Amino acid sequence: MFENATKEDLVTVLLEMRETVDTDLGIMELKQKLMLKERRRNEEEYKKKEELKKKAEERRLERIQELELARIEAARWKAEKEARIREARHKEVKVARLKAHTGGS
Repeated sequence: MFENATKEDLVTVLLEMRETVDTDLGIMELKQKLMLKERRRNEEEYKKKEELKKKAEERRLERIQELELARIEAARWKAEKEARIREARHKEVKVARLKAHTGGS
């Protein structure tokens, strides 16, 4: 990965990555430090991605739950409306029977 990199190149890259650099370190130590920094950065990116996925999944599940609650509420409202209609029809039939029985006034 850093086969032809000079010590100065490695120091520059590490400094750009906001890493402290001891000038007494050799090329191998600098390469190792750079690889460790890169690994940590990759791990942090992975954690961030996983956290974003988790949040997105939580939002998706919340939306599903909200939709299900809305469906339940709509079904309840429809059932109540149908019950009121049945009651009204039942009253109409009762009144009609009463009128028919009493001679219809």
